[in-house]
Amino acid sequence: MPGSWVKTVSTQQTWPAFFITFLLFLNPLLANDKDGDKNAKKPNILFILTDDHRWDALGCYGNTSIKTPHFDRLAIDGVRFDAFTIASPLCCPSRAALLSGLYPHQNGVIRNIDSPDLRPGTPTVATHLNAAGYVTGFVGKAHMGEDPTAWGFSDCPVVLAPGGVKTHENPLLLVNGVEKRVPGLITEIFTDAAIDFLDRHKNETWFLWLATTAPHLPYLHDPKHPYNIQEISPPPGWPSDQKFTAGDKRHDWAGYYSTISMLDREIGRVLAKLETLGLADDTLVLMIGDNGWMMGSHGHFGKQVWYEESVRVPALARWPGRIKPGTIVTSLAGSVDFLPTVLAAAGIETPAGLEGRSLLPALAGERPARAEVYSEVKRKKELGGGYWQMVKTERWKYVRLRHDEADLQKPGVEEYLYDLAADPHEMKNLSASPEDAGTLGDMRRRLEAWLAATPAPAR
Repeated sequence: MPGSWVKTVSTQQTWPAFFITFLLFLNPLLANDKDGDKNAKKPNILFILTDDHRWDALGCYGNTSIKTPHFDRLAIDGVRFDAFTIASPLCCPSRAALLSGLYPHQNGVIRNIDSPDLRPGTPTVATHLNAAGYVTGFVGKAHMGEDPTAWGFSDCPVVLAPGGVKTHENPLLLVNGVEKRVPGLITEIFTDAAIDFLDRHKNETWFLWLATTAPHLPYLHDPKHPYNIQEISPPPGWPSDQKFTAGDKRHDWAGYYSTISMLDREIGRVLAKLETLGLADDTLVLMIGDNGWMMGSHGHFGKQVWYEESVRVPALARWPGRIKPGTIVTSLAGSVDFLPTVLAAAGIETPAGLEGRSLLPALAGERPARAEVYSEVKRKKELGGGYWQMVKTERWKYVRLRHDEADLQKPGVEEYLYDLAADPHEMKNLSASPEDAGTLGDMRRRLEAWLAATPAPAR
């Protein structure tokens, strides 16, 4: 740092100018001093969690077919993560990992069946921030146990009611804990509730978790954002022998894109409210997809698979004055890093026992130390069943799928190995390749080391 600073100082400067330059240099160092951090105002934090959102379904990721100006503006004004891997490509396990900073096999939520929930007393992002003086709010889709107050959130004005995800219009919601059929479009209702939260807490320090149901099925063919399948380009890696058509509701690209553009419009309203209230400069905005969505890629139409379209998600962040506009992070990041990142922004140390790490260095343009990321899920029988776990480095991806959870040595274990540098669309499984046997062994060891370092607590 001093070396780069010296190059910017002219030898012709007078003493006052030099002194001013020195103070400008010293100021950020003082701002990073521990005592200075204690006295600094904690940022507000807005977390936007979208639902079934492919990583490539935003304009800022190079998609020229979709219109998402507000999400794209977040990337322009802040940072775009290009290799963000979710801990589990399924709603409940993904949300549990984000909330707790623990992987599914640690927090016990590895599937959606029977509305699994975190164990009572599990520390969450909300409980940590409550202790730091934040007002913690939740709006939207909770899933799991359906009750964000059980996770420590103090203000939950509008939450999706159990079974309420089936429609865009007149949804069934919990309004201040009371189940009601609310007239209007669900995304607009959530947006209104988020804006109201900002109004009510504008003079406090707050954390708001805004969990949308969009772009999850059913799709909304929004007349304000129409799309025609003939105008949509196939995504990267679309099989050349597979037709790219409207298909059935599971891969209705026009409806999917229209729903995302509608969501983008509503997120724009929330971001505009931050500006109107004068809070934008003091707010860290984070956006992450809860999991991807295959939409026909690799012949799959849902999620719960290990392909990038399922486990890789869009992730954006904006923090004026702390994140350099237009930053692109190509190194690995994972959803268990979310909680340590939020806590670090709030000046809270990461609790012991968490494998995740703060991404603030990456937001500042530094390269994080993470060498691999992980994902896992227990699949539905109709999707092939089994329980798979994955480790991914910057070049390689290894997956172990077992159909008998009790014994790893029994027949029924499948392995997959992909060279993401040579084969970014994962078309060739190299697990049986003699030339790659050494890599296969290394990736197996990485997976075992991860499991050893993140043991599941006793039941």
